[in-house]
Amino acid sequence: MAKRILICSGKGGAGKSTAAVCLAHALLARGQRVLLIDCDAGLRTLDLLTGLGAEAVYTWLDAAESVCAPSDALLKTEDGRLGLLLPPPADAALPDETAFSAVLGAVEGDFDFCLLDAPAGLAGFVPTLCCVSNAAVAVATPDAVCVRAASALGALLFAHIPEQEVRLLLNRFDYFQLRAHECLSPDSAVTQSGMRLIGAIPDDPHLRRLAEGDRPLASTRAAFARVAARLLGEDVEFKVKKVRC
Repeated sequence: MAKRILICSGKGGAGKSTAAVCLAHALLARGQRVLLIDCDAGLRTLDLLTGLGAEAVYTWLDAAESVCAPSDALLKTEDGRLGLLLPPPADAALPDETAFSAVLGAVEGDFDFCLLDAPAGLAGFVPTLCCVSNAAVAVATPDAVCVRAASALGALLFAHIPEQEVRLLLNRFDYFQLRAHECLSPDSAVTQSGMRLIGAIPDDPHLRRLAEGDRPLASTRAAFARVAARLLGEDVEFKVKKVRC
């Protein structure tokens, strides 16, 4: 069974979906097979960010309701190493934990990691996603509002996922803003959120244009590579002073 990692955020605008896609590509580069699940009903984005989905007919809800076989809803790259399941429309009645987990179980066998891109916040489908996941990466920007929201999210995550499997990913981190006291330090973000840090991603305008085919900066790709290595259990040093988390 693939390791199911919930990619989540306490508030919108933290860059969660782009982080999920970049992390997927970092894992692919390390020889892993990755299944992405877009869990935000009515607001799907991963098809645009991955280039998959142009020929999509079914969603994971269709599979949960037996409208189609789970394999019919699964989109794959030509080499089969990256997969994608798309979400239903916003007005759909979402499945319970058992039905959703059954869909994942039916398609995740060909993958090493299953990254579930959750809706922002704590309500709606998020508690169900917590129940089917065995790890979580909470994405937050290094500002007081977003980190406070991450702290509230952490309380929900810790109720369902082992504490050591819940990690904080700081996005849009800028060392020069830190020196000017314009953002929180990684240590402060960890203390306020109550989560262990898994990495910090530099502020990169190219990430906002992934859907247009932009490529992240080399420093950004390297930061995601270190996060992927830590998810694989490798001991990778944190170098916050050089913005190399």
